[in-house]
Order: sequence, then C-alpha cells, then structure tokens
Amino acid sequence: MLVTLSLVSGKMNNVLCENVNININDSLKAGFIEPQEVVSLLKTMEVKLWGYPVYDIPAAEVENVVKNNMPFAEDVCAWADVHGDFHIDLTQRNPIARVVLQDGQSYYIGEKGYLLPLSPNYSSRVLVVSGDVFQKIPGNGNITIDSLVHIKGPENTMIDEIYEMAAYINQDSLLKRQIEQIFVKQNEFELIPKVGTHTIEFGSVDDLLNKFFKLKVIYYKGFSNLGWNKYSRVNLKYKNQVVCTKR
Repeated sequence: MLVTLSLVSGKMNNVLCENVNININDSLKAGFIEPQEVVSLLKTMEVKLWGYPVYDIPAAEVENVVKNNMPFAEDVCAWADVHGDFHIDLTQRNPIARVVLQDGQSYYIGEKGYLLPLSPNYSSRVLVVSGDVFQKIPGNGNITIDSLVHIKGPENTMIDEIYEMAAYINQDSLLKRQIEQIFVKQNEFELIPKVGTHTIEFGSVDDLLNKFFKLKVIYYKGFSNLGWNKYSRVNLKYKNQVVCTKR
C-alpha cells in the first residue's frame, strides 16, 4: 500500500492540469451560476490551475476564491485526480424571497439568511417583499441577516422579521402556494394571496405560529365552504379570533 501511494504521489507531481470540471448542484434547476462563470472568475483572479502540476494546485485557495466572489455559491469542494483533471463541486444557494426597495433596487433572501444580488442568468419566481423596506446589501452581497441585526439604524430594523416570516411561508406547503407578496407598512405586515381577492392583515411577527394557524383554519374550514371572494380583508392581529370584512 505504501509503495502504491508513493507511486501515485510521484505521478501526480508530474501530471499537469489540463481540464477543470465544474459540477453545480442546483436543486431548483435555476441556473444562477453557470460553469463558464466559475472558469472566468478563476482566470481573472489568476489562480494557478491550467498547465500547473495538479499536486501543486492550492485547492483551498480555489474554494475561497469561488465562495468569496460568488454570493450564490454555498458549499465549494475542489480536488484533483491522478489523470490531471481538477474538479470543483459547488452547491448553489436557493432564494426564498425577493425584496424590492422603495428606490426600485431589489435582491433575494436565501434559505439560510444570506442576502443575494439579482442574477443576470435567471429570475426566480419567489415571494415578493415590498413597502417600507430600506435595507440594502452591504459590500458584495455575501452577508447574512444575523450580522445585520447588530448594526444600529432604522434601515435594517425589519429585515430579520421579514426573513422569519418568509422562511416560515417557504417551509409550509399551503402558504408557499397561496401567499405571493408581503407588504411592509409602518412596522407591520400585510399578506397578498394568489387565490382570492382579500388582503391579510398580519400585524407584527409576534405570535407568528398562532396567526398562521388561524389563517389556515379559515382557508380549510371557512373559505372552502363560503367562497374565496366573499371577503375583502382578513385580520389576524387579535388574539384567539379572526375578523373578516365582507366585500
């Protein structure tokens, strides 16, 4: 075994990198990251790859370059084989909401709380958040909501609450199909559904689980019998009750 490993190691010292294979794990088939973009980035950053001995290629440096310069790159693993091929396995971040600021700029919030810039390759059809939202993406966009809530200032007071609500809607099969927009107004939330002509007055994120439970009860046991267009507003802000306003 030791002799075999020694021979393999000696062979890799002499094998030059000729091919770089990019494998992107994209569960949504969204295409936020294209393989050619990764190749172009590595060439621009002058990372030692093509024509260099595979044994000398700094895999950790390759991983850091991709992760630090591509906000949609979540996990990156780089490695070489004895044939001279260098492999980069990349997992893409998935957005759960698109935030539209009052000045027209917008960005995505990812599943794990990262703020992600828009992509020229693909526009994701996700929950839209608008209204009194002012938080922009600092730096290159590779930043989490958790790191923002410690920064004092009126522009970021709602972003953690927006993420909390968007994450809950995204993991619930009914709500994900039904809620298409979150509107922020004076530190409270209104929800706009896909089916029905009503607006949902949600209030703050306090008691979030119970409020969404009441909404689903209304949907399953109320609107399914009375019709989806009978009411103009559904108010969830009051404890242990739902107030509906007729059209």
